[in-house]
Amino acid sequence: MPRPGVLALLVGWATAATAATAGGLVAAGALGTLGPSWSLSFVVACAVGAWACVVQPDNRAAVRLLVSGCAALTWLAGSVWLLAAVQDGAAGGGFVAANLGAQVLGLAAVTAQAASLVRYPDGVPHLAAERRLVTVLAVLAVVVPVALLLGSERVVPTWVLEWSAKSDGLVLPTVDSPAYVPALSWLGPVAETVHESALALGPLAAAIVAAVRYRRLGPADRRRMAWPLVALLVLLVGLAVNALADAGALPGVAADSVAIACHVLLPIALGIGIAAPTAFDALGAVRATVPFAVLTALVLGAYVAGAGLLGITVGGSDLPVAVVVSVLAALALDPVRRSLVRRAGRLTFGEEVTRDELLLRLGDTLEHTLDRQALAESIAGTAMEGLGTQWLRLEVADGPVVHVGREPHDGEQPVLTTRLPHGHTDVGTIAVGPSITGRGRGYARLRVETLARQVAMALTNARLAGELEQRLAEVAASRERLVAAEETARRRIERDLHDGAQSDLAALIARIALARNQLGRADVDRLDGTLRTLQGDAADALRNLRALASGIHEATLADQGLVAAVESRTGSLPIDVEVACGPGVRESRLAPSVAGAAFFTVCEALANTLKHADARCATVRMELEEDRLRIDVTDDGRGFDAARAEGSAGLTGLRDRVAAVGGSLRVWSTPGGGTTLTADVPLLG
Repeated sequence: MPRPGVLALLVGWATAATAATAGGLVAAGALGTLGPSWSLSFVVACAVGAWACVVQPDNRAAVRLLVSGCAALTWLAGSVWLLAAVQDGAAGGGFVAANLGAQVLGLAAVTAQAASLVRYPDGVPHLAAERRLVTVLAVLAVVVPVALLLGSERVVPTWVLEWSAKSDGLVLPTVDSPAYVPALSWLGPVAETVHESALALGPLAAAIVAAVRYRRLGPADRRRMAWPLVALLVLLVGLAVNALADAGALPGVAADSVAIACHVLLPIALGIGIAAPTAFDALGAVRATVPFAVLTALVLGAYVAGAGLLGITVGGSDLPVAVVVSVLAALALDPVRRSLVRRAGRLTFGEEVTRDELLLRLGDTLEHTLDRQALAESIAGTAMEGLGTQWLRLEVADGPVVHVGREPHDGEQPVLTTRLPHGHTDVGTIAVGPSITGRGRGYARLRVETLARQVAMALTNARLAGELEQRLAEVAASRERLVAAEETARRRIERDLHDGAQSDLAALIARIALARNQLGRADVDRLDGTLRTLQGDAADALRNLRALASGIHEATLADQGLVAAVESRTGSLPIDVEVACGPGVRESRLAPSVAGAAFFTVCEALANTLKHADARCATVRMELEEDRLRIDVTDDGRGFDAARAEGSAGLTGLRDRVAAVGGSLRVWSTPGGGTTLTADVPLLG
């Protein structure tokens, strides 16, 4: 950006010139002429230039645009005040000086405009011709007005006075040139020709230089150059409208309106090309619009020529018959004309995909894709093709980000961004880049939003299907682990029975046989000892069976409930364990499977505490939360890294046991900070 003082000075210049122009238009009574339209275009140039200076502070082309607007407003202000003076009868030396100043200002404005064009859009010099052209125009701005005084007997009026004389009948004063030199009379016509053509030749020469430097620009600056190209196309349309108005085919007000619009559009296009070149794909629009316009013009020309030729052929010299035949031929050929215009549109803009067809394509994509990542990629590709966009980005919440098509240019923003709504939540967003043809083909927001709703539903279904598949896989894995654990427990019980109860019973049978033999021999003394030993062995076998049964299922659990069973088990542990119950926990009756899972969880958690935690005390807290029982087992041990132990066999077995009854299990622990195991189990299994 130019230094704040310089920018403020330029803005002040523009403001003062605008006020002076407005005052001059009022003083000259020119508010009903084209003067206000000229001033409007110059004011717009100043405003857009100032905006470009703020948005692109390092771009010198923005400063040049602002200066060109200020110079043009200054010229117009001086010209309209001169016009007001002439209307009041000004003549003599004052008129000569004011007219000379207006001519210098006008040519200086042309020079400033050329300077803003030759180094558009970056303000960086690339060609020697850029500086040379501006230098030549600057020299002519001083030399031509002086040459007019030296080579002409009469003072040549400035542009605004000439236009006012032609359009409004202004009577111009005839004033002798005070500096006329007869020997330089040949210089007058030359200077007058340059003066009259400067308004057209100056910008034309600048445009030629800009076209040559186009080859030196990078892709980003070439896209910026497309903006004045669009304005040029509109200007050509304006010239065509003006020509039709001159021929009487259109009212003059239409030509004036188009001319004003063109003059206002040009500075706007220049400013947008500098400050916001990615706001619209102007280059794409030009590439598609120009061929379409040419093809449409050819179709219309052939249509008019065909109808007229038929009229002339059939009607001959009979004008009424020829007119009637031409009208009938035009009506008959109109369907052909419409069909050809539609074909031209499809050829240049591409095939238009309707909303229903787009949804059908999306449905086909959904039918053949199940994976969420692959589904997002297929949806993005189908949407980009159906909408005819250059790129499309699909962002899924807690999921993939898919970009298809070309990469966005630096600073390029999506043309349209819409959320993917599903119910009251958003599952992501879809951002749409410009269409293949700029935005000439367009894609209505309704089409994108309709697509977004279908995409949101599809992605939600894919997410749910993925979660269900994951849950089913977890259930299958958990079931396999439970079956394996059950098989291990069965083998342990079998081993305990074989090594314990079975051995005890075998010993009892042997002692009973010994007692019978002793009884048969009437060996009463030995028989009594054998029976006493047999009685002790039977008591030991009973104790072993009770211990085995307690290991399989706590008897207190079935008789007195979960809390009593936990208290019974914790009472025999070598560390202090506090059992705390919330309201209603002791009285609640759990399903046997749920109570068994809860009891097993507490026992296994305390067993892990004894084995690994090196804890001094532990706490078991049980509370009711709605329809679930929350169990917290906390110790003051050395703790561990819960993230690293997440997949351990012990925790996995606990989770499987709790999940089998519809519960969940979580573990919190840090090294040196103790451990807390929390299980949520339903009250009813």
